[in-house]
Amino acid sequence: MTCSSAARGPTNTCHAVVPAVPNPRWFWKFVLAPLVGMVLWFERRRQYGELLELDDRLLGDLGLSRTVVEEVRRSSLYLDAWRDSR
Repeated sequence: MTCSSAARGPTNTCHAVVPAVPNPRWFWKFVLAPLVGMVLWFERRRQYGELLELDDRLLGDLGLSRTVVEEVRRSSLYLDAWRDSR
């Protein structure tokens, strides 16, 4: 049944009334977003630290080298990956 249909009478349910009081659930997302970002940043730093603690043979098994890990950690790819992980 469409909004323009008048088969049921004058009641129109297609244009619902928006409540005057905003939903407070969005507020917690706004407050916690910086904290979540910091936690993700610390986690990413910890992961890079663990990679750098591995010896060259284990890094080679992963297909990485110590210089590649350092370059990615200092490049804009690191920042892009950090933004995409949030």
